[in-house]
Amino acid sequence: MKAASNCGKKSMQPETVIFKLGELDRFTADPLAELSGYGDAMRITRIDNLAQAALQKNNPELTGIFEDAAVEYYCCASRPRAVRALLDFAQIEYRGRNITWINVACDESLLKGLQGAPWYPVIDRERCSGCGICYDYCIFATYQLDQNSPRAQRVKVAAPLNCKQGCPACARICPSGALIFPFSPEAVLNGALEDKSVMARDELIREFEKDPIKVLEQRRAKRRLLDAKKVADVERKHCSIPNNRV
Repeated sequence: MKAASNCGKKSMQPETVIFKLGELDRFTADPLAELSGYGDAMRITRIDNLAQAALQKNNPELTGIFEDAAVEYYCCASRPRAVRALLDFAQIEYRGRNITWINVACDESLLKGLQGAPWYPVIDRERCSGCGICYDYCIFATYQLDQNSPRAQRVKVAAPLNCKQGCPACARICPSGALIFPFSPEAVLNGALEDKSVMARDELIREFEKDPIKVLEQRRAKRRLLDAKKVADVERKHCSIPNNRV
């Protein structure tokens, strides 16, 4: 639904932004056709590999998209929730803008047959409770925990490419369903589902196949045994992103 124009302000021509998460995010419908009934847009911006672009903080490819607070934006994507989490990860200011999110059908079979890249988690800030279970569970130093930050901001994806390719285990056990792997073939993990799902303790036990508290204690102990210098070397290696990869 369109928001009403602010009185006293000059009417601005709406803009369209078409987000594709990556190579395996292929629409089966024309995004522009999905816009019929919303009015004509003056400018069309296309982001063809958001997951890659988001790895560069304040990427100039992304920073200028929502720069005008007076503009009405129509954002087309196969998984809008994943797009929002990636924009938050990339530190792109979009909240507070007048945005209509439009879901565009895509070929979901591609995710089942191939493994998308780059593979890393992003956080739905509207769901994150700051519990830190993902931080405790991951032994690859992907997450960082800051107890002094507001609850929804305590956990950060600090070293995304440390994440083990194809592993979404942390998202499976997130109690608030806040973790998204954009290229997971499972709708409950890749941001395709907008409905909020919260895992009860018995569901966590089924996912872990044992008491989750005991599992987390074991994971913490295992992480303490890791060589901190080796972990730091991995972070430096994987987090240094050449310009030609962005």
